[in-house]
Formats: sequence, C-alpha cells, structure tokens
Amino acid sequence: MGAKEPGATVALDPRDVMGPLDPHRRDFLAAAKAILLLAAPAFVAAAGDARADIAVSAGGVELDWIAPGECADRGRVLAEIEQRLGRSSAANGEPSLKARAVVSRNERGSWDLRLTTTLGETTHSRELHGETCAELADAAALIIALAIDPDAASRSTPTADPDTGAGPGELSGADPGAGADPEVDAAPDAPTAADAPPAVSPPPGASAAPAQHPSRPLELRGTLRASGVLDTASLPAVAPGAAIAAGVLIGAVRAELSGTYFGAQQAFVERTTMGGDVQLITGGLRLCYAMRYRAFELGPCAGIEVGVMSAASFGAASPGSNRALWVAPHPGALASFALSDQIRVPLAIDVPFPVTRDRFVLVGIGAVHRSAAATLRASLGVEVRFP
Repeated sequence: MGAKEPGATVALDPRDVMGPLDPHRRDFLAAAKAILLLAAPAFVAAAGDARADIAVSAGGVELDWIAPGECADRGRVLAEIEQRLGRSSAANGEPSLKARAVVSRNERGSWDLRLTTTLGETTHSRELHGETCAELADAAALIIALAIDPDAASRSTPTADPDTGAGPGELSGADPGAGADPEVDAAPDAPTAADAPPAVSPPPGASAAPAQHPSRPLELRGTLRASGVLDTASLPAVAPGAAIAAGVLIGAVRAELSGTYFGAQQAFVERTTMGGDVQLITGGLRLCYAMRYRAFELGPCAGIEVGVMSAASFGAASPGSNRALWVAPHPGALASFALSDQIRVPLAIDVPFPVTRDRFVLVGIGAVHRSAAATLRASLGVEVRFP
C-alpha cells in the first residue's frame, strides 16, 4: 500500500499480491477496504499532528542546574524557559542547546552564577551576580531562551485580569452578540513594546551587556584583628608574642596599624651564669592587596615597624639595663578564610630586616645578645570586619 497525501484515494487490490480469492475472502477484504478508506483521513491528520509535536520539541535544552536547596529548582527554571519560548523546552533526541549553571552564595551574602552554554560547536561562559537567587534563576532562564530563540525577550508571561479574573484568551463581562466581531474579541492580545520585559543578556555570540558583569560598588570596611605571633630570630630564641591590629579595607586594598609584644627572654654571656632579659615591643604600618576567590583572600603585603628592644642584666655585681631603637621594614603576605561575612581567620607571614642591630653587652664581661640580620615571623588569629 503506497502512502498518499491527505484526502487522496487509497487504492487496495488484494488480487495484485494474493491471486484469485473465494467469495467469502473477497467480501472480508472489501469490508477492510471500506474501513481503511474511512479511517485514512484521521490517520493522516494524526501523523501531521505528531510531526508538529516533534518539530516543536526538537529545539530543546538540556539543563544541568546546580544550586543550594533554598534556590529555585531545575523544574522552575525549565518552566520559565518554556514561558519565554512559548513552547516546550524538553529535548527530543539530541538537544539543540546544552546548559550548565552553578549558583553559590559569596562571602558578602549575595549570589554568584556561572552559566556555560553549548550550541553546536560553540561554547560560551558568563558570570552573573545578584542580590537574590531568584534574580539569577530568571536571568539564566532568559539567557538560555535567547540562545534558542532571539525573539524570546519579546514574550511576556500571561497573567489574569485583576479586575475581571479572566485568564488569557477568556471573555468576561461582555455580551458576545453586542455587535463585536467574535473572531476579533476572542483573539489574545498581541504583545507590545510596553509588555516586553527588558533584555537581561544577549544570546551567545553577541556583545556582552553591562548587566551580565555588574560592577561592584567600592567596598569600605573597618577591621580589627587579634593574633598570636611567633618570631624566629629577633630575640635570643624562638619567641611567642601577641599582636593587635586595626585597619580599613578600600576595595581590595588594606591599610592597618598594629602593635606587637614579645615577652622577655634570658640570654647568657657565653660560659657564665650572667646575662640579660631581652624583650621587644613594636608598632607598625602594613599595606596589603587582597585577591579574592570565593571565601579565600590572598595577597602580598609590605610594611615597616618601629619599636624598642630592651635588656636588663642579671647575675652581675652591678645590675643595669639598656634600650635600643628597633626599625625594620618587612615584606610579607596575608591570607584569610571567611567563616562569615564579618568573621575571618587571617594568617600573616612577614620577614623583618632590622635597620640597626645593636649589641647588648655586660661591661667587662661579654656580649649578651644581638638580633639576626633577618627574621621570619608568622601570626594566626581572628579578624572582625564591620559594618
């Protein structure tokens, strides 16, 4: 049996393939022929409808949506895409577009979205930032819809009439026989420029809109940090200490003032029981530049500290004490991890180079202590940022 166009006569002659038939078989096949003739238009129409469904579904999207539980789920994003497209976004066979979206909360409490779309052999990635996860979900849906159909931005989501409660395509409160053309009245309103929402992002391949990469306002915050410190060579032995610092953050730049205290350590004159208790107190200025990645910050620093190193003798017949000026520039690095938007755990590494290295001696007995040419200093603590 050959396939025919809708409405054409279907020819069926069993003798072409089966040879002469007896009368009973001939009557049976004649009845079957009549049934096929009556059902043919319905089968052809159904086949046409099936092809239409396939054509609509062929322009689908395969979406990989990764987001915290408090955000919109994959189903909501797909539903938004379908509303923009005016049809199903489900892929039938190989999808025309593949998308992967990863949503996460940043240390400021706002949200970040990394969206990667693949259309054919072309892949585009973009990063979006928003105050809420819902904003990013809507933006991702619009970007994906635009990638499939550039006219998707002109389609608005239909809503019910607030006065009449009638949904789109429904008539309420009007008499259909009052002189109006039913065909015109029943037609849904055509979208206008006023109804169309503003485009959030152009489709892949077009120039990036400023809304895709909104510039963050310049951050201005205060900081207060308390740390435990370990110094390797400023004093006679490895010395523990304590530091406190207060500063200001202007964007990625940090400026802070600090104070550090190392308790007294004993140093003996060689081959004697006499010596001195040596301690160091400093105040300093530090500048850092912080590069950020999610909850981490890491960057170089430079600073200078000024203080006093003092020593008081013991074991000598005539006890005494003395002081020396301490000046040491220091390069270094500062890293921190955010426990919350306001609380961080900072780790600082510095290498002070004393400008002067005074020698402490017991007169007539011998040298007590002299600092090394350079020392390694590390600190770990807790930092509070405000507001």
